[in-house]
Amino acid sequence: MSRSNQPSNRIVAEVAWLYYAKNLTQGEIAKQLNLSRPTIISYLKLAKERQIVCVKIAGEHFRLNELADGLRTRFNLQDAQVIPAEGLEGEALTRAVCEAAAQTLPDFVEPGDELGVSWGQTVWFVSENVPWWPISNLTVRQLIGSMANPLLPTSESCSTEIARRLSAACINLNAPAVCTTAALAGMLRAEPIIAEQLTNLARCTKSIYSLSPCTPDTHVVQFKIATEAEVADYVARGAVGIIAGRFIDANGAPVLGALDERLIGTDHQTLRQMTGLLVVSGLHKLEPTRAALRGGYVDRIVIDAPLAAAVLGI
Repeated sequence: MSRSNQPSNRIVAEVAWLYYAKNLTQGEIAKQLNLSRPTIISYLKLAKERQIVCVKIAGEHFRLNELADGLRTRFNLQDAQVIPAEGLEGEALTRAVCEAAAQTLPDFVEPGDELGVSWGQTVWFVSENVPWWPISNLTVRQLIGSMANPLLPTSESCSTEIARRLSAACINLNAPAVCTTAALAGMLRAEPIIAEQLTNLARCTKSIYSLSPCTPDTHVVQFKIATEAEVADYVARGAVGIIAGRFIDANGAPVLGALDERLIGTDHQTLRQMTGLLVVSGLHKLEPTRAALRGGYVDRIVIDAPLAAAVLGI
């Protein structure tokens, strides 16, 4: 089909309306509009490509009931979605978990919500799979400042993409994630614009994030937020996991250190106040996942089945 013969959005939308909203068959639509059935099929495909029609898969189809019920009961969660591995592992399994989380995100947020967005590969995989599903009066806020590595999924790229797909207002945090000295970080936090943005993080009703173990290759090291030595120092004082740049121990209690004084972003208390959606995959994240659940950071979770079983000790 040449560009000059491309159908208008009006006729494509009309076909989509008759098919999806009025439940007419393709043959009935073809007869009503005096078009061929292959043309109707082509227009329905175009409706998705042009984002006239947004397809969202209901979250309950991703649940493995026994594990999900176990997580909800033990940790007093609002919801749990457990994604079967089915031969998947590594990044492939993580992507499957993230695709499920992306489908549930439009149901997680509501009109008027303010959504805090963390960063990292997992959150980025979610962001690039969120369906085009406008949520009225939704605001997306960046939970931690900007990062220097252009090759990794930063907090601003994750929050911007999620906001774009949900037609939300996006408010980025106009400061670096980490400063060279605590004094410089304090000066930046005192700047009126940054101070206002940090204060408004407390307005976030909900958040989406993943987490990381305290290993030498953890994401805060990859993003040059912390050095291996700094991570080792937190581990020596009991840290087992990292959420939005903040360290927690096995019970989810904050582990504070010199790095916290140089960070610009949300803190432990503010994170806990949000209704948190944790997206997590991989057995290497077992201890930080348990810690986050124990510490009250998680209200909803999307998790792979092997990790869910390990968390429950099954």
